[in-house]
Amino acid sequence: MTLRWVHQLTPTVAYGDAVGNDTFELQRLFWTRGLASDVFGWEAKPPVEPFVRAQSELRGVPVEGGALLVHVSMGNPALSEVASLPHRKAVVYHNITPERFFEGISDQLVRHSRLGREQLKELAKSAELGIADSEFNRRELEALGYPRTAVVPILTDAAAFDVEPDPAVAAELAEERTSILVVGQILPQKAVHDVLDAFARYRACDPAARLYLVGPHGMSGPYLERVREQARRLGIDDATRFAGAVPIEQLAAYYRGATVLLTLSDHEGFNVPLLEAWRNGLPIVANAAGATPETLGDAGVLIERKSPETVAAALEEVVRDAELRRRLVERGRARLADFAPGRVVGKLEKAFALVGWTLPPARTRRLAVLSSDQRCGIHSYSLALCVGLRANGQDVTFVGVRHLDSADLRKKVSHIARGEPVIVEHEAGIFRDVPFVRALLRLRLGGHRIVLSPHELEPEKFHHYRILTRAIHYRRRYGVPLEILRVPWVALRIAWAFIEYRAILLLMGGLPERIVVHSLGSKLWSGLLARDESKVDLIPLTVMPIEGVTPPKDAAAKRALREKLGLPADRFVFISPGFFFARKRFLEVIAALPEDAVLVLSGTRPSWDPEYYDQVMAWLERNKPANVVVNTDFDRTPEYLVASDAVVLYYRDIFQSAVAVEALWAGLPCIFSDIEGFRMYRGVGLMAANDAELAKAMREIREPETAARLRRQVAVMRRMLAPERVAPRYLVGL
Repeated sequence: MTLRWVHQLTPTVAYGDAVGNDTFELQRLFWTRGLASDVFGWEAKPPVEPFVRAQSELRGVPVEGGALLVHVSMGNPALSEVASLPHRKAVVYHNITPERFFEGISDQLVRHSRLGREQLKELAKSAELGIADSEFNRRELEALGYPRTAVVPILTDAAAFDVEPDPAVAAELAEERTSILVVGQILPQKAVHDVLDAFARYRACDPAARLYLVGPHGMSGPYLERVREQARRLGIDDATRFAGAVPIEQLAAYYRGATVLLTLSDHEGFNVPLLEAWRNGLPIVANAAGATPETLGDAGVLIERKSPETVAAALEEVVRDAELRRRLVERGRARLADFAPGRVVGKLEKAFALVGWTLPPARTRRLAVLSSDQRCGIHSYSLALCVGLRANGQDVTFVGVRHLDSADLRKKVSHIARGEPVIVEHEAGIFRDVPFVRALLRLRLGGHRIVLSPHELEPEKFHHYRILTRAIHYRRRYGVPLEILRVPWVALRIAWAFIEYRAILLLMGGLPERIVVHSLGSKLWSGLLARDESKVDLIPLTVMPIEGVTPPKDAAAKRALREKLGLPADRFVFISPGFFFARKRFLEVIAALPEDAVLVLSGTRPSWDPEYYDQVMAWLERNKPANVVVNTDFDRTPEYLVASDAVVLYYRDIFQSAVAVEALWAGLPCIFSDIEGFRMYRGVGLMAANDAELAKAMREIREPETAARLRRQVAVMRRMLAPERVAPRYLVGL
């Protein structure tokens, strides 16, 4: 069976852990093969929540034509329910930590570990295939009775570490003679207690050495205080740093600045930090437990008996022997090839073949993206989409059309090579209704498969709907006798307008193969164009790089940019960018602004609706606030954006916001109005339902902990909405 869809269930979905990353990378793989692929979960952590469907929705997914991958790494109520689903299933097993490691730490983790093994055994009755990320895990599946098993390593995103390392962490490690790095949760199976004993022994020969423990503490329970006390007892607490969970920029700095990665875990199902260390050129000393030896291969120093003396001796050898370090780094880079996406995909295809499942082949297509040729949000979005498609090997031509120029549209459409798929990024201000439908018809007759991507979909966006409503709400002009005679004429006009309107909708929805919308508001009205919901896909706007500007690399660069723009270097700067429309509520934003902060209003006066701009300017002239800056030079807005600290989008209503994804690209946290169009960004900003909440949010976002948390989550959503990840989804089903 050639698969048409592969959905995944991960009970708890998060970004940054091995299971979550594998899930999202598999989803990306399936999209590149033209398969529909959604992630379902019992629970989703911010900021990936918008990208996860509720597990309850699985029952509405058709059974035919696809497979469901069930990721298992701990017990969860979701797994008991999924076992009864009629879909063809494969279990993706990431290992369940034995309950003995959690005794005395967390009764809940003990229960979940025990439940997980029971559920894993139960799933063997309904799953056709067991996929393990290591031979260590595969043997466990085989012992539990899975009819067919295979090893498919975890898929990782190599580009995740293509970031600028955190300068503060990099500077801290640069000052150290020896920095020993441990990456992982602070839990007993990670044997942090053994790490401390070994480090204390190692410091006898290298007193300046420091130990960095990087990993979350959320489930550590009393074990965290136990190891902290152990560090104090051993006299190494001043040389040991419990860094906790860190953003990718800090993690990259730790990997690149450390001397050696040490992992003494007693139980590992795969051990992803080994791959991360190799990718960053860091030698490894590891304990031979669980799957670590098979993942490590010869690309590290493997310890069979991890006494403090043995570990200390291995550390000393790796730290001091330059030739050994060079060999380990070279072997690590060579070993990475075994876990390259191409090889992992090959193993996945062989695993699927065991049960008769076939992935469609990867295809390189020639295709066109048709949209605006003028600088605006939809133009920038279309260019970002082209970049994402090209990053996935597609041959893409961008076709720009002058706004509301039907002759130009007809000319540009005629130049698209026959048979090429065409993605149309549509907005009412670019295309006239009837000429646009004619263009779609011409494309369809020319053998083109069309993906229509309307950015604002509602009745009022169609010119013929506005004609219809004007006809319905016609005003009396004459006396009663003439008005009575006039009614049939108006009725005919209404009937004809209605026929035109419905014909446009019928053709506009029927000619494309797929319809892609970008907001829940547009999804609500998608029935105007398509009766078949499977034809409609909700794809959030991809992140849009801003042409001609680069976010400042550090505080010094930001100060220099602010000096150039005339902004204060030492004050918190908010920005509200975009056209001056009343729905953007700039006056309310000004009223909520803290006195010691600065607000930049950066936008232009729209010619078709200038009243609000004049109103704002009049208010500023009367009140002359010293902390409000107005920029009306469109070309300077990107500089003001990246020079700011936070973006305020307190809109009354919105379909979707190009400014929001530009803010994500710039790495800036936001304050959003609590409306449907901004709901997906809840994890990367503060939400304000009214003016009082807006004022509170503008105070809270300046707190260092809040700002740091939001910036971390912005970085995650920026990866989730990267053009190279999102763009292949447009071609699903073609």
